[in-house]
Amino acid sequence: MKLLFDPEINGKPMRVACFMSGTGTNTRKLIEYQKNLENAYQNHPFEVALIFTDNPNSNARAIAEEVGIQYVESDFEKFFEDKDKNDWEPRKMFDRMTYWLLKKYDIQTIALCGYARIVTEPLLGNYLTINVHPGDLSVAEHGKRKYVGLHHMPAKKAILNGEQFLHSTTHIVTEDLDAGPILIISKGLKIELPDGITIDGLRNNNELLDDVAKEHQSRLKEIGDWQILPLTLHWVAEGRFAADENNNIYLDDNRIGGYRL
Repeated sequence: MKLLFDPEINGKPMRVACFMSGTGTNTRKLIEYQKNLENAYQNHPFEVALIFTDNPNSNARAIAEEVGIQYVESDFEKFFEDKDKNDWEPRKMFDRMTYWLLKKYDIQTIALCGYARIVTEPLLGNYLTINVHPGDLSVAEHGKRKYVGLHHMPAKKAILNGEQFLHSTTHIVTEDLDAGPILIISKGLKIELPDGITIDGLRNNNELLDDVAKEHQSRLKEIGDWQILPLTLHWVAEGRFAADENNNIYLDDNRIGGYRL
């Protein structure tokens, strides 16, 4: 069994790079959480040392300049102007370039904070990478995780399956989408359909289904993403999470299938 991060060996706060593509609300919440720890305890087990973006139109530069931390940009769309986005070799090349951009900043962990790209081995092989996913990844069907997918797809699936609550999940990122070891599962957001609308009605109205799913996912951030992503990094940085050779996760030496708040 090995700690995901060993604070005794490193002897300093775990240095985190936030990867983001849009507004950066998750990034802001991580920075806010770090500042709250500093104010309350005069120390912090992790620090957001860098913001990386693949989108020059994101809020990454503004946030970095506002709080005075390093900023790195690599334009994904420009890189793929003459390439096939579905070809994994240029995808890996893009991540390899990103790795070399990050290398000089002494980063230990990547936090995916609304990052719009699937991360590949050049990064995953060099950094512990943690994502917050807008679905309960502990739910499985026929041996496969049920609420996987990008954007608001997990919320759509949960609503159509008649779930009562939505949950967010933090997990270690692997090359298989949403398949990595689970760390923390959030409290639940109660699913509430519009007046007079049934699940069957949503199945027959994809536009309304999209709107309902997006609205629920937006509200889930407050009790889900914004709570468990900072907490996950906090506990990782304190050396509380470990994994064995089979990628089973342990919290304080107790094996878990995801710590549920």
